[in-house]
Amino acid sequence: MIFGRNEQRQLPSDRASGRVQAVLVIMSVLLFGLFYLVGFDFPYDEDPRFNAPLLTDAVLWFSYALLVAAVVVTVISVIHGIRMHAGDDRLSNGIPAMRIAWCIGVLLASSLLITFLFGSSEPLIVNGRRFTSAFWLKLTDMFINTSIVLGVIAVAAVGYGMSGLNRRLGGHNKKKV
Repeated sequence: MIFGRNEQRQLPSDRASGRVQAVLVIMSVLLFGLFYLVGFDFPYDEDPRFNAPLLTDAVLWFSYALLVAAVVVTVISVIHGIRMHAGDDRLSNGIPAMRIAWCIGVLLASSLLITFLFGSSEPLIVNGRRFTSAFWLKLTDMFINTSIVLGVIAVAAVGYGMSGLNRRLGGHNKKKV
């Protein structure tokens, strides 16, 4: 048994999350192992050139369940964070944490909107068939391009933080004699 009745309430959050991660990794490895080892080479009925693995539905439902769980945990975490820090002075160790959180939220929302509006709706050939749904094509483009934009911004932010440029510009890097 992973969690005992008395142990569950006393378990530190890092150990609890580590156990949840371990369970999810084990489940994922088992499911994907079975996916590739059990009935992977079944031919697709409509076009025998393609495979129709036996456990495709199980992998899809597992992915859907993980997505729903991640969204629920994220929403609960955001609500909990807002409730816990609603009356704070919005600074954490001299860092404007609330302002940073708002900027990240606005950056994410604006990136999603802009990349959706400018996303391509050009038809694609998928599994030998023409896919023409403009909404789904633009939505897919939105997620891909937003990931790229936010990844580039994250790399730039890490580079800026590691460079020490902020400390030099702010005068915090002066030597005291």
